[in-house]
Amino acid sequence: MDFRQLESLVEILEKGSISGAAASLGISQPAVSKHIARLEKEMGIKIFVRGQKCSKLTVEGEILYNFAKKVVSSLNDIKREVSNASAEVAGTVTISASSIPGDFVLPSMLVEFRKEYPSIDVEVYISDSREAIEKLVTKEVDLAVTGFSRNTSGLESYPLCEDELVLIVPPNHPLALRKSITMKDIEALDIVGRVPGSATRRLWQDAFKEYYGEEKELGLSFGHVSAVVNAVESGAEAGIVSKLAVEKNPRLAKIPFSPALKRSFYITYGTVSTRAMELLIEFLSERIKKTQEV
Repeated sequence: MDFRQLESLVEILEKGSISGAAASLGISQPAVSKHIARLEKEMGIKIFVRGQKCSKLTVEGEILYNFAKKVVSSLNDIKREVSNASAEVAGTVTISASSIPGDFVLPSMLVEFRKEYPSIDVEVYISDSREAIEKLVTKEVDLAVTGFSRNTSGLESYPLCEDELVLIVPPNHPLALRKSITMKDIEALDIVGRVPGSATRRLWQDAFKEYYGEEKELGLSFGHVSAVVNAVESGAEAGIVSKLAVEKNPRLAKIPFSPALKRSFYITYGTVSTRAMELLIEFLSERIKKTQEV
């Protein structure tokens, strides 16, 4: 049994197929199949249930897979630490982010990243999702983190985390004690929202349009979520914002939608041009994997 065999097993399960594992590892499909066959022979077990196309593990295969994940993860950690010790990487990585991930998701992650790589500086520029992607396309920044997924024109995206929208109202509002609300409930409300170009606005307006056949008119819109929150605290009837933006706010009632208005935030990038940029992408990817495993 060797590391490449275990790595092939882990990649098959993570990518969902032998072809996906081969592409990820940069080897041929027959090579991946040979790794699995050798593992089965050495261990004296069948790893996958027959006829399931590598999608379902046997009991023994499940045990082996769980150990393989730990081995692969540990060796990758060793490689990273040795690499960092032998040659300290320096440089600057620039990120354009929409307001929610820029204000509430990235700060804690980037603090941890800087502890691990103190010689790499990170600059975050906050705008709406559309502008953030435009800055990436025009190569003003290295990465974008937004509510939009873009896998075209030489760009690659993958999910960073999930988010949910809520209606915010003053605590004395008639809807404040509701456990959930629908599009019908907000039809008559004077809602404060984000400006066009915001992924937040697009998500709930799409749901409203699906219900009523047209978008809801807004008399007051802001480019930043904090302004929407401040407007409702200052007397506006209601607003629609990310749950992340108000979950620690005790002054407003937060009501989820039914069905839930959920979306993902995505990391998007083009050419990985520097080692510093590569390390940041790897770091964020590892954080995502650890979050999913919890």
